[in-house]
Amino acid sequence: MLEGRTFVIYTDQKPLIYAFHQNSEKCSPRQLRHLDFISQFSTDIRYTKGSDNTSADALSRIEIDKISPTVSYFKEFASAQSTDEELQQLLSSNNSSLKIRKQHFPLGHPFVL
Repeated sequence: MLEGRTFVIYTDQKPLIYAFHQNSEKCSPRQLRHLDFISQFSTDIRYTKGSDNTSADALSRIEIDKISPTVSYFKEFASAQSTDEELQQLLSSNNSSLKIRKQHFPLGHPFVL
């Protein structure tokens, strides 16, 4: 669970899936710590071929110059955040464990959460 929600992890790492199903006596202490950390969030880990996992495939191949935001991007983003009702409710509520803080960007960009 993350933020009180269950979810599924899709991966092309068959060894990770095998590790959750094997006898823990075969694992090293380091592997046990890693598996314990992952299992705090989800133990529902499913295999999918890398070529079928298009979201991860696209993110792993993105070029850095394609994601460089412009000044106008930050202004639009900050403006959209200031008028977003759901975000404003999160900011005014203390019911979430999510920590939100303003982040100032250099060169006079507005605050972005």
